Amino acid sequence: MHRCLISMKCKYCGKNFRAKNVIFCSKKCDTYYSSELERKNNSKSVRVTLNMDRDISISLRAIQSNLIQNANGHISFSQVVNLVL
Repeated sequence: MHRCLISMKCKYCGKNFRAKNVIFCSKKCDTYYSSELERKNNSKSVRVTLNMDRDISISLRAIQSNLIQNANGHISFSQVVNLVL
Protein backbone atom coordinates (compact mmCIF):
# COMPACT_ATOMS: atom_id res chain seq x y z
CA MET A 1 0.00 0.00 0.00
CA HIS A 2 1.33 3.42 -0.97
CA ARG A 3 0.96 6.30 1.49
CA CYS A 4 0.27 9.64 -0.12
CA LEU A 5 2.47 12.36 1.36
CA ILE A 6 1.71 15.89 0.27
CA SER A 7 4.14 18.77 0.33
CA MET A 8 2.78 21.19 2.91
CA LYS A 9 3.80 24.59 4.21
CA CYS A 10 4.04 24.95 8.00
CA LYS A 11 1.35 27.31 9.30
CA TYR A 12 3.84 28.86 11.75
CA CYS A 13 7.28 29.03 10.14
CA GLY A 14 6.38 28.59 6.45
CA LYS A 15 8.86 25.73 5.95
CA ASN A 16 7.92 23.23 3.23
CA PHE A 17 7.68 19.65 4.47
CA ARG A 18 6.16 16.36 3.46
CA ALA A 19 3.42 15.16 5.77
CA LYS A 20 -0.04 13.72 5.97
CA ASN A 21 -2.85 15.71 7.59
CA VAL A 22 -0.78 18.12 9.70
CA ILE A 23 -0.40 21.89 9.50
CA PHE A 24 2.82 22.31 11.54
CA CYS A 25 6.23 20.91 10.61
CA SER A 26 7.02 20.07 14.25
CA LYS A 27 5.56 20.05 17.75
CA LYS A 28 7.82 23.03 18.48
CA CYS A 29 6.12 25.12 15.78
CA ASP A 30 2.71 24.02 17.06
CA THR A 31 3.66 25.15 20.58
CA TYR A 32 5.05 28.49 19.38
CA TYR A 33 2.00 29.13 17.21
CA SER A 34 -0.42 28.26 20.01
CA SER A 35 1.32 30.46 22.59
CA GLU A 36 1.63 33.36 20.13
CA LEU A 37 -2.04 33.05 19.16
CA GLU A 38 -3.04 32.99 22.84
CA ARG A 39 -0.89 36.06 23.53
CA LYS A 40 -2.48 37.92 20.61
CA ASN A 41 -6.01 36.94 21.61
CA ASN A 42 -5.49 38.01 25.21
CA SER A 43 -3.75 41.29 24.44
CA LYS A 44 -5.49 44.62 24.33
CA SER A 45 -3.20 45.96 21.65
CA VAL A 46 -4.15 47.41 18.29
CA ARG A 47 -2.40 47.15 14.94
CA VAL A 48 -0.61 50.37 13.97
CA THR A 49 1.42 51.16 10.88
CA LEU A 50 4.24 53.67 11.24
CA ASN A 51 7.29 54.97 9.45
CA MET A 52 10.60 55.39 11.23
CA ASP A 53 14.09 56.59 10.42
CA ARG A 54 16.56 53.99 9.22
CA ASP A 55 18.89 54.71 12.17
CA ILE A 56 16.11 54.03 14.67
CA SER A 57 15.17 50.84 12.86
CA ILE A 58 18.78 49.64 12.90
CA SER A 59 19.06 50.41 16.63
CA LEU A 60 15.84 48.52 17.38
CA ARG A 61 17.01 45.54 15.31
CA ALA A 62 20.27 45.52 17.30
CA ILE A 63 18.27 45.42 20.53
CA GLN A 64 16.14 42.61 19.09
CA SER A 65 19.29 40.70 18.14
CA ASN A 66 20.69 40.98 21.68
CA LEU A 67 17.39 39.86 23.20
CA ILE A 68 17.20 36.85 20.87
CA GLN A 69 20.76 35.82 21.74
CA ASN A 70 19.95 35.95 25.47
CA ALA A 71 16.49 34.36 25.31
CA ASN A 72 15.32 30.87 24.51
CA GLY A 73 12.17 32.01 22.74
CA HIS A 74 11.00 34.14 19.88
CA ILE A 75 11.34 37.94 20.18
CA SER A 76 9.38 39.90 17.59
CA PHE A 77 10.20 43.38 16.33
CA SER A 78 6.86 44.55 17.74
CA GLN A 79 7.83 43.29 21.21
CA VAL A 80 11.06 45.28 21.01
CA VAL A 81 9.22 48.45 19.95
CA ASN A 82 6.77 47.97 22.86
CA LEU A 83 9.66 47.49 25.29
CA VAL A 84 11.43 50.64 24.13
CA LEU A 85 8.25 52.73 24.07
